Amino acid sequence: MRLKNVKQMNGKIILLSGMAIGGNSATIEIGGNDNPIIRNPFNKEPYIPGSSIKGKMRSLTEWSTGKIDEGGKVHSCHNFNCSVCNIFGRSANDSKEALSGPTRLIVRDAYLTEDSKINLKRLRETTGNDTEMKYENNINRVTSAAMPRNLERVPAGIEFEFNMSYKIFDMGDNGQADEKNFEQVLKGLKLLSLDGIGGGVSRGNGHIRLEVEVDNEVVDIENISI
Repeated sequence: MRLKNVKQMNGKIILLSGMAIGGNSATIEIGGNDNPIIRNPFNKEPYIPGSSIKGKMRSLTEWSTGKIDEGGKVHSCHNFNCSVCNIFGRSANDSKEALSGPTRLIVRDAYLTEDSKINLKRLRETTGNDTEMKYENNINRVTSAAMPRNLERVPAGIEFEFNMSYKIFDMGDNGQADEKNFEQVLKGLKLLSLDGIGGGVSRGNGHIRLEVEVDNEVVDIENISI
């Protein structure tokens, strides 16, 4: 086994609708925010955890490759050639049996672009908040009673810079298997753009557009077939 290459992916996550990725709700006050977003503890700026991006990509990839566990658990196996496990990782026990090397895909936290930092600062100065509150009602089907809830969202139009890396290993095949599996990574990004990120995607939250470069070359995610 030899590390042959490391592909670098970077670009932008552009919010087409408000995004809600939950943070710490331990300090909720009466009448306050029930569902706060996650923020950097040092500068209080919203960000997207790499775990949220990678987890959603993995889930969508499992669905698209037919590897959904009947009990709903994260897929893990000791099949040496399993693309999902090789790309996203497998359990420690399965890893010992598969002997396929380390996880190929690394996804880092996505932070605000400089322009979006300025836009949120202006919003905070104008309205007192740098986010929006979306109010929803859960309607009782029998009594028609409304049970309101609120959801904090990063507003549409805000952009985040993302960065990922993907390892290519020569497993006696000159890296051909990992090169082939990299196509699945790009499909995962396409699926992410078609689905969304964060909470409440089925209710309109987290719709995104991706701008992607691989090793400084633009990749048209929209034209990737799934």
